[in-house]
Amino acid sequence: MFLKLIVVMLAAALPAPAPSATPHEPKTIITVISSPYCRSLADHFNGALVPMLANDRTLDGVSVQLEDLNTMFDGPNYVQQFLHSRDAIGRQETTLNRSLPLIQAEINQLREGARLTNDPQAISQIHDAAQDLQAAYDKQRQLSIDLHNMYFSLLQINPSRLHHTLGGFDEQDMVAPADSRNIKSYLRFNGQRDVISINEDKATDLAVTAADKYCSPK
Repeated sequence: MFLKLIVVMLAAALPAPAPSATPHEPKTIITVISSPYCRSLADHFNGALVPMLANDRTLDGVSVQLEDLNTMFDGPNYVQQFLHSRDAIGRQETTLNRSLPLIQAEINQLREGARLTNDPQAISQIHDAAQDLQAAYDKQRQLSIDLHNMYFSLLQINPSRLHHTLGGFDEQDMVAPADSRNIKSYLRFNGQRDVISINEDKATDLAVTAADKYCSPK
């Protein structure tokens, strides 16, 4: 069975689903006052957020491939569709995983930037913004790990040997809930992306507020 073979290979624990949100790109921040605190805020917040937004666009592409895998048996060229989606996911998960160390380093440096001021509120806003970025990053990392494991499970599947008329499933699997046969549902893909979007927005609001209050001319 198609999904069962993928499930067996997925070693990472999957987090709980999250409330729905509409993904979009929050704005990055700029500063006009040149101080160590302000430079750190702008450099490291943007340094983390910009590649995270690039990852969101990559995940848009992943979403298309997962949908195609869910519906690939609807047409006669399912073998070619499987191979195309598998190879695209391989490229996409590689892009995601390569970005992770840089993003984490920028978040860490953003936290360190709180040391550059003695203002308790300014310190708090940096820590809170970094915490929200970390929450978004953690979901991106989880999806990257899951997709990495999924790609290698797909490499073990010969699509020509799957049950075409049953959508790639065994007869016993057809009585299971539909979500159990949906790759996106199994990965909790949409829920994790909602959490990413919500936390990116929260982090941006905090960073913009800090920049306006502490890094803009009065």
